[in-house]
Amino acid sequence: MNAPSFEFLAFAAAIALLIHVSNAPGWRRAILVLANVALVLSFTHDPKQLAPFAVLLAFGFVSMKAMESYRSRAAFIPLVVGLLFAFFWLKRYAFVPHYLYLPFTYLTIGMSYVFFRILHLVIDAYHDALPERLSIAAYASYTLNFTCLISGPIQLYQDYRRTETEEPLRLNVELAGKAASRIVAGFFKVSVLSPVLLYAQQQCIALLGTQLTFSDRVVDAGVALALFPIYLYFNFAGYTDFVIGVAGFLGLQLPENFNKPFLAGGVIDFWTRWHMTLSNWLKTYVYLPLLLSSMRRFPAAKTQAYLGVFAYFVTFFLVGAWHGQSAKFLFFGLLTGLGISVNKWYEFVMTQRLGRVGYRDLGAQPAYAALARAMNFTWFCITMLWFWSNWQQLGGFAALLGTPAIILAILGTLIAAVFVLSALKSLGWVERLNVQPLRAAWYTALAVITVSVAVALNAPAPHVVYRAF
Repeated sequence: MNAPSFEFLAFAAAIALLIHVSNAPGWRRAILVLANVALVLSFTHDPKQLAPFAVLLAFGFVSMKAMESYRSRAAFIPLVVGLLFAFFWLKRYAFVPHYLYLPFTYLTIGMSYVFFRILHLVIDAYHDALPERLSIAAYASYTLNFTCLISGPIQLYQDYRRTETEEPLRLNVELAGKAASRIVAGFFKVSVLSPVLLYAQQQCIALLGTQLTFSDRVVDAGVALALFPIYLYFNFAGYTDFVIGVAGFLGLQLPENFNKPFLAGGVIDFWTRWHMTLSNWLKTYVYLPLLLSSMRRFPAAKTQAYLGVFAYFVTFFLVGAWHGQSAKFLFFGLLTGLGISVNKWYEFVMTQRLGRVGYRDLGAQPAYAALARAMNFTWFCITMLWFWSNWQQLGGFAALLGTPAIILAILGTLIAAVFVLSALKSLGWVERLNVQPLRAAWYTALAVITVSVAVALNAPAPHVVYRAF
């Protein structure tokens, strides 16, 4: 069962009806656990295919309970290392010897997102930061949360527990309207907008294999580069909108995962807006511990800027490594870490030269902000090459990227786009959509278009890119 899909929506509606039969916390948790198990079983009923995932869950539960009881550093480090190895092994990362792989196919859908939740529970149990000792039911309800099992978002247990059993959202007309709007908008983004953008990008790639003039080749390559991140945004953000809306009908509140990322003025700002739950998880459990331990080891004030750059690089190199099991995703991690490190160093240098107020004033200048957004988007486009191209295509793009023409073409397009968006925003058309009748008409139109396209094409549930991670 895929999300988003009409099948998933019908399943969630049945769970929503059941969950509102009683306000008792035990009832809510029991229904959610049953829903989680039902979703997992929808992917396969074969115990052999479920066994590796079940072993990872069991290992995580035992590790968490051990840390709840003992909080021993001597046990904590081996348990974390063991969990990391189990994850890399089951996800078949390239650096794990092939002869260690299990010789059969098994369920891995949602494993990355479940792993982040397991590791969070083990770490917080070690630091005595969990609000309670988790039962098996609480553990299963949280780690396998069916609304975000497939592709996140990644939610901490403290936040999940608040609306799971403590203070569930009260379903009323206003909440139902907002949840329905998110579902419609998400479905439209994933099933209508993102396929159109992907088709356009694939056509651009196909054209690159034909006899084009150099100028046409540069423009075509620039469009292909720029379209994929936009496609990926609508695909993943649409999925997130959908599951946030579904969770709202269950009384659950999932965290936001995107906040207008293409308006970011730099790589650091971008990763506070894109896949925010992953960025926040890594900030909490990788960046801050690494930075603090480095500062304790090298306490001199003059080293702090270098340590910050180093911690950012390591953290976002891991972001890239997480995105794929093959070696080419290490290049994505390398470029992502490089971009954010350079951005951090630039901020440090400019703050020293201009002061905090002067640097903030510079960033507020329209021309500077537009250029910064365009440069950030261009860098993101280049890092995204590893998501969709092969090594032969990468070689061709590398040759084109070496020419100033394509960089200037992308920058010029993005600067113009930013100014257009700024002008439209100043006219207030976005704010006018908050008028209730206009919003209702807008989302009704989106729903009609989405259903019409689905019926006309008779296509399977839309593909979500991040399901593969």
